[in-house]
Amino acid sequence: MFKRKSLILLTLSSFLVLAACGGNAKENGKENGKAKDEVTELTWYLHAQYGREYFENDVIKPFQEKHPNIKIKATYTNDPEQQQKAELTAGAGPDILTSDGATTIREFAKVGYALPLDSYSKQYGWDKRFISWAYNPMTVDGKLIGVPGKYETEVVYYNKKLFADNGWETPKNYQELLSLSEAIAAKNIIPFAFGASDFRAANEWWFSLAYNATLGPDKVKQLLSGQIPWNGAESKQAIEKLVELWQKGYINNKQSQAITGDDATNLFLNGKAAMKMEGTWLLGTLTTKGADMDWGVFPMPSWSEGVETNLPLALGAAYGVNSKSKHPEEAALFLDYLVQPETAKKAIVGSGFQPINGIDLNSIEGIDKHYIEVADLMNDYSQRKATGYLSWTFWPPQTRVYTYDNIEAVFLKGLKLDAFLDNMEAAFQKDKEAGKLFEFAEK
Repeated sequence: MFKRKSLILLTLSSFLVLAACGGNAKENGKENGKAKDEVTELTWYLHAQYGREYFENDVIKPFQEKHPNIKIKATYTNDPEQQQKAELTAGAGPDILTSDGATTIREFAKVGYALPLDSYSKQYGWDKRFISWAYNPMTVDGKLIGVPGKYETEVVYYNKKLFADNGWETPKNYQELLSLSEAIAAKNIIPFAFGASDFRAANEWWFSLAYNATLGPDKVKQLLSGQIPWNGAESKQAIEKLVELWQKGYINNKQSQAITGDDATNLFLNGKAAMKMEGTWLLGTLTTKGADMDWGVFPMPSWSEGVETNLPLALGAAYGVNSKSKHPEEAALFLDYLVQPETAKKAIVGSGFQPINGIDLNSIEGIDKHYIEVADLMNDYSQRKATGYLSWTFWPPQTRVYTYDNIEAVFLKGLKLDAFLDNMEAAFQKDKEAGKLFEFAEK
């Protein structure tokens, strides 16, 4: 529960007694109702897989030096979202909420787990700090429920040397993608490295990309708004193409459910896989572990005639405050430090691109050229309005979770595609009834 501030009415006599005793909050070592040496602890759950060095050295340590009376207790786990959900349902959870994009924290807000932050936004000027498209997903029913963290897109990383040695070209459409994958597999090389055994939600990377590449952003938006059914012909076409890629063995030789994400990355780094489709968070790994490797990126081409190639965007992280935190003021102060331009600037290499106005990547000393290349790619597609919608920001929660939990059953022929799509539509209707669809701004 929130710490309540009580207004204590003192009679004149009691005041005089206190005065006679020399009673004074500051004189007794207290200020704002707390002892000067009293330490407030804020709990925070983060991913164990990435960003730990950045959060520890560039966020937590300098914040605590600046605010010695606030301690950040960070717990690193493979799936902080699921851990938070379990604890929040039980009436507990960390002070600071972490979400892989906007979908989960919006869900938290709908059921009262996330504290509205409008007063803090006004206090700290958050409405002017973020790029507009990233700030808007953080509002539910007109209230700010979190601050955006990193933003990202999905690209294809490829081994330039393998491509050059074999005369392979980057594909421009789905048929060329199939032909390229066939040629790569004929060399006993895996076309796309991918593993999800340790993080099943990774399946949505391919899933939401398939929809954007097949239907295009406008049709995907219609799906997300309920104007097109999830079990209709257009939706089915997107999944059929993804299933085709997987069942032909082009996505990790039909073993993605059996290996981890790190295993898949190592296959790409070791030249056993020619490509890896993943989000821009992979840049940090490849610019360090793949420093001696000649690699590049290209956007996944369109999978349908008449649909232009697009870059789907998402918030890769969002942060909020637990509505039951006893320390909302301190938590908001920490969030403000986390999204300060100077703090966020350090996050680009350590965590990912930041949706904050005024950050110049070229001013970051020693930044790898691939960051500039991908940033330019995102800027180009954004300016051309050729951007789509990744699931972890724009898809409703039950629909999103059903897809990544069950798509492997379709890959492995344990669940018929039509039944899968019917279940998706049913999950979407539940999201719609619960008021959990994304609120797209009117044009």
